[in-house]
Amino acid sequence: MSRERIEISLLFCLEALLAEKSVTRAANRLGMSQPGMSNALNRLRVLTRDPLLVRVGKGMELTPRAVELAGLVKSGLSVLDAIFSDPRPFEPARAEGVLTVAMSDAMALELGPRLTARFDREAPQLCMQIQRLDQSNLFGLLAEGQLDLGIGYATSVPKQMYASDLLSQSLSAIRSRQHPRIAAQLSLEGFMRERHVLTAAPTRSISWAESSVADALKARNLVRSVGARVNSILLAPPIVASSSMLCTMPTWLARRSAESLPITLHALPVPIATFKTTMVWHERTHRQELHHWARGVVREVVKAMCEGCQHAEGLPHLA
Repeated sequence: MSRERIEISLLFCLEALLAEKSVTRAANRLGMSQPGMSNALNRLRVLTRDPLLVRVGKGMELTPRAVELAGLVKSGLSVLDAIFSDPRPFEPARAEGVLTVAMSDAMALELGPRLTARFDREAPQLCMQIQRLDQSNLFGLLAEGQLDLGIGYATSVPKQMYASDLLSQSLSAIRSRQHPRIAAQLSLEGFMRERHVLTAAPTRSISWAESSVADALKARNLVRSVGARVNSILLAPPIVASSSMLCTMPTWLARRSAESLPITLHALPVPIATFKTTMVWHERTHRQELHHWARGVVREVVKAMCEGCQHAEGLPHLA
């Protein structure tokens, strides 16, 4: 095969096609038109003498030859990165562009101001865009390039993703200080007797935290009575403070809410394991210096946040 017939751009197309198994998604990934990516696939098929992608049912799957090529392509692109990378050390103060980070409303309340302050101080030409976490479509948004970082709950990630645990949290129940039936202790009977405020993002009927509680109760053949549903956990404390309803939420948020609202915290009457908040990113940005630096900043800010409250029971601690 003549080297003159091979264009470096075809390697990027091949990497996208092998990763996405779709001409449309590969085109979106590289910012190309679908006809342009189809043309690239046809040329790659000629050069490799292999179909690379074949239709199976409603989707496309890799041929055995394509599976073999995946590792070679990744290695080849890593070599190209090393050849053409900027030899100058990364300087945050010179960085430009937009860094899009998704996180829950609760995490944005605590972590968002700390992160933006750090970025504003060290990378003043960089714009940090914080948006609400869509947990159900987190991986899709990262794959499409609409997100750079996702900070949320992820027990497992796809092959094209990287993940790093940031912190561990516990859950607590909250009630109004003037609750007519609950005093010093919250029993399981009292927990089930009252109605509850359930929290969930717009794309989910119930949050992962609520799901953990529901599963624990289901094991005892118990189901809570729902008094209200809200699409942001930040709305729950004021509702609880002015009603007889209960709500389950991260302990640190419950404590923070109790500083300004007449609410009381209780340990949950059923055992619930602590949960981890995880940072997730796509392999596309894994080696980019800006993103590598930004992920380091997130870890440092989270560490400082946890160390600042490490002596308070139930507050976040490093994973």
